[in-house]
Amino acid sequence: MRWGFGVATRAFLVLMSCLMAGQMAWSTAVCAQPSGSLRRVGFLWIGTPDGSPSPSLASFRDGMRERGYLEGRNLAIEVRDGRGDAARLGPEAAALVASGVEVIVTQGSGPTAIAKQASSTVPIVFGAAGDPVGRGLVASLARPGGNVTGRAIDLGWNKAFELLREAAPNIRRAGLLYHAPSVPAGYLPIFLAERKTAAAALGFDLTLLPISSLDEVEPALAGFATAGGEALFVNGDPGLVTERRVVLPLVLRYRLASVCTDLRLPEAGCLITYGDDVNDSFRQAAGMVDRILKGAKPADLPIEQPTKFMLIINARTAKALALTIPPSILARADEVVE
Repeated sequence: MRWGFGVATRAFLVLMSCLMAGQMAWSTAVCAQPSGSLRRVGFLWIGTPDGSPSPSLASFRDGMRERGYLEGRNLAIEVRDGRGDAARLGPEAAALVASGVEVIVTQGSGPTAIAKQASSTVPIVFGAAGDPVGRGLVASLARPGGNVTGRAIDLGWNKAFELLREAAPNIRRAGLLYHAPSVPAGYLPIFLAERKTAAAALGFDLTLLPISSLDEVEPALAGFATAGGEALFVNGDPGLVTERRVVLPLVLRYRLASVCTDLRLPEAGCLITYGDDVNDSFRQAAGMVDRILKGAKPADLPIEQPTKFMLIINARTAKALALTIPPSILARADEVVE
């Protein structure tokens, strides 16, 4: 005798087999995806010189897992990076396109622009990019057009400068520490102009401190401090963030009031940090990737924008600098590191 099962019955049996595995929430999500359909996604970011993995990639994986995608079962993620050198990203982006991935997820404005140059047809979802309209990544926030969409990020530089001015009204000489190879050549003028404008608007004399390796950080800080430097803005370059437990103590050693926009830096000693949660942004970006894999077009998916920003004050660093943070700032802080 042959047994015949309807579609609903077969689906019920598959679901029950998953639930019997004893991991109800996880199994239900996995079974929600079509069996046997391996979806291929690329991930492109600037990378770090030592090859450290991107924390944002872990968050993206979490977001995909929450939507029923598991690597090795129904998802394959191919990661490409430039080892901290933007000049190496072009070939990596081209390799992703040639590999046949269905969507490319990018981290940052520079990698997004490079991915866009590599293909005008493969969907691109940026998990975090500043001013995507102004930088020519999309036509508008409501209707991106083309093959690019994603989640915008407000790097918070204008607010960061304002907070430093409020916390230390007498500071005039500020430096900007950034890893030059991480910034694509075409984006460098925009990158510098944005920060110079924000600094000048609040009366800061901004000194640029580009470095190309971690070995250059201490000489740059020593020279800046000797020349009368008082504060330092630490850019959220992957290399600097990865080495934060080396970089931030050096900043403190040279008695510089540090300001950051990456939420991973306060615990390493950054005095004032203001920004949105990039890792959460990538977790949410997985939702856009899921929609595209199910047939949505990037051109029709509006750019998602951050809604929550965090202000974190490191009281230990303030004490070490003999700096009193005004109550007006402490009252607005989401967290104070004691």
